[in-house]
Amino acid sequence: MKVLTSLIVKAVLPLAVLAALYGADQRAEQRGYLRSQGEQQAGAVRQLTQSIERSGQLAASLGQLLSNNSTAQTDAKTSIDRLASGLRNGSIRLSVRTEPDPSPATSADRPASSPHETRAELNRDDAEALLGLTGEGDAAIRDLNACIDAYSAVRAIVNSAAP
Repeated sequence: MKVLTSLIVKAVLPLAVLAALYGADQRAEQRGYLRSQGEQQAGAVRQLTQSIERSGQLAASLGQLLSNNSTAQTDAKTSIDRLASGLRNGSIRLSVRTEPDPSPATSADRPASSPHETRAELNRDDAEALLGLTGEGDAAIRDLNACIDAYSAVRAIVNSAAP
């Protein structure tokens, strides 16, 4: 019986130790995997947090640009309306520069640009139409500039976030 016990101890004990070592190794490997997975998830959370912060910065920047553009458009519209009102009631007159047409006999003797300048006043409807046209053009330019500013703001925020 002693021989049998000694044989069991000699055969089973190393197997039990190997099984315990294998189990400990598997747990350590699982812990390492879980730690690595946790670090990856923490990195993803950091990136998401940074993206959300940049998104907030971008939204605030674009909101400010849109607000500024809206204010500029409103101010310009008020100014155009004031000018149009002045044109309608006659307190403002719009004129263009003209030069008298030289007679054919003196055209060779006179220089191309004459120091004699005259003005021709536009009628109210034409002056108001011209004012509306220039006002629309100016509004389009302000909108385009706001678009360029928004693009620049987005580019600056995105480029500052690049690794």
